[in-house]
Amino acid sequence: MTKTLSKIVSDKTSGSLEILMELHEHLKAQSSFIKFFPNFIESVEEKFPTFQNIQIYLQEMKKSLSKNKLDEFFLKYDDLLDNIYDKIFFKCKDELKNFNRILTISNSKTLFEIFVRLKKINPHLKIILCESRPKFEGRIFAKKLLQNKIPVEMITEAMIFSSIKKIDAAIIGADAILKNGDVINKVGSSLIAISCKNSNKPFFVIADKSKIKSSNKFNQKEMPPEEIWRHSPKNIVIKNFYFEQIDKSLITKIISD
Repeated sequence: MTKTLSKIVSDKTSGSLEILMELHEHLKAQSSFIKFFPNFIESVEEKFPTFQNIQIYLQEMKKSLSKNKLDEFFLKYDDLLDNIYDKIFFKCKDELKNFNRILTISNSKTLFEIFVRLKKINPHLKIILCESRPKFEGRIFAKKLLQNKIPVEMITEAMIFSSIKKIDAAIIGADAILKNGDVINKVGSSLIAISCKNSNKPFFVIADKSKIKSSNKFNQKEMPPEEIWRHSPKNIVIKNFYFEQIDKSLITKIISD
């Protein structure tokens, strides 16, 4: 595994679409190697058990490789990934353009691109952003937004409920959209959804179609407890999960390309 690929598969702070784009560019450059070592794809697939879009991408790659159409596969995704944000924004801009204060969580490349486009038509846009523990992806997202002159107000996840009444809407991304309409996303997303429901505030999910699963299966992977508390007392039980399932009844609308 190359240094670049090792860095991509160990990324725990970027959104799945951003990781997919980096993975696509890297694997495209390694296409000659992949043709000679097809099992390499499966080794990459094992690194992304929770990212639906990356799973689909790699499964399609294997099929294309078996049909000797790998070059066509990469060209297809070049086009798909190049236009995806404009397609999503076209679908959501009229619905979101009048929201001045938007609450979100985690670090989503899709939401970043949507917010940048929204800022151009709504100069009053401000993002209320959760820290997104334990890896603090929210801080990474905040820096990106500030670099694009989008005001940010940072809160902890514990402040979600008390912050809901001050927002116009909440918008999250998705790591997967289950067949039954439930959504898988960063832990804390359900608290946002429930708080919005309680306060009659709209709760949107924005994600591209590659996040849609053909099943309702969700395997919640437990992450290292040291990320929560590095030098914890002995005999304390620490639970660390990155993702959770948001019930479809809490979602105002799912917007896709």
